[in-house]
Amino acid sequence: MIARALDAVSAQAARLSALLIVVMAVVMMASLILQIIFRYLIGHALIWSEELAMFLFTWVALLAGSLGVRDGFHVRLTLFLDLLAKPVRPWAERLIVLLVGAFGAALAWSGYLYLDATLGQVSAAVRYPIEALHSAAPAAGVLIVLHALARLANPAPPAGAEGTPGP
Repeated sequence: MIARALDAVSAQAARLSALLIVVMAVVMMASLILQIIFRYLIGHALIWSEELAMFLFTWVALLAGSLGVRDGFHVRLTLFLDLLAKPVRPWAERLIVLLVGAFGAALAWSGYLYLDATLGQVSAAVRYPIEALHSAAPAAGVLIVLHALARLANPAPPAGAEGTPGP
C-alpha cells in the first residue's frame, strides 16, 4: 500500500515535471529566437534573453534528469551487471538505484546550502531573485530521491520479461 502511494506521488510529480519542461523549453527557445531576430535583423541585442534562456535551461536539464531516474532512460553501461548471475542482478540494480537516491539527497542538501548562501542576490540583467535559479538543484535532488524511493518500492520486472523491453 505504501509502495503504491509512493509510486502515485512519484508519477504525479513526473507528470508535473514533464509539463514544466515542455513549457520552459518553449519559452527558452522563443527567447533565443527573439535574441537572434533582434541581434541580426534589427541590429539591437536584447539584454534579458540569454539570461532567461540560461535560467530555463538549468531548470529543464535538472527536471529532465530527475525524470530519467523515474523512467530509467539515462544512458548506462551494463557490462558488469551482465556478468553477474541472474539472481544477483536485481539486488545490484537496487544498489544502483539506492546510490542514485543518495546522489539526489546530496544534491538536495548541497543545493539547499548554496541557496541559503546566496539569499537576497538578484540576477544581473533581469533582476529576478537568484533563489529562483538556485532552487533548481534542491528541487531536482528531492525529485531524484522521490523517484528512486518509488523505484526501490516498486522494482521493475527484469528486462526481457514478458511485456518489457529487452536489451
